[in-house]
Amino acid sequence: MDLTASLLTFAMFWKLSWSLQCYTCNPEHETLPCLSFDYSSKYLTECKLSTMCFKKVTTLEFSQGLTSESITRGCASQTANGEQRRINGKWRAVQDIHEVYEETCSEDPSNSERSPNTMYCYCRGDRCNGSQQILGSLLAFAAVIILGVLS
Repeated sequence: MDLTASLLTFAMFWKLSWSLQCYTCNPEHETLPCLSFDYSSKYLTECKLSTMCFKKVTTLEFSQGLTSESITRGCASQTANGEQRRINGKWRAVQDIHEVYEETCSEDPSNSERSPNTMYCYCRGDRCNGSQQILGSLLAFAAVIILGVLS
């Protein structure tokens, strides 16, 4: 019995200690706006209900070549509100994590013909949504778009 209790305790803390860490910032919140994002630990969040981080970049183009960019970072939403399962004869709320995203960057297809342009990037691994790898993917995507427009 002591072995069982020890294993259960270990399993509980092991799960907690391996939570994903993502950078979190939002242009709509004054406390941690992405405008002053600096890769510091104050922007880190434990993602207990997610296996992926995200970064959303929205670009609005104005006349005369001027642009405005808005960035949001956080834990990818991978749970569904209101999910229930019958457990021991009673319906209980559950929070299952669903794998619904690919580890890539892609443009929002609903915005393809108009401004603003929105790019969604999803990645796995601690702090991946602040990495230069995502920035590199965004730059490569922007180059493809520019070449397509110039052709």
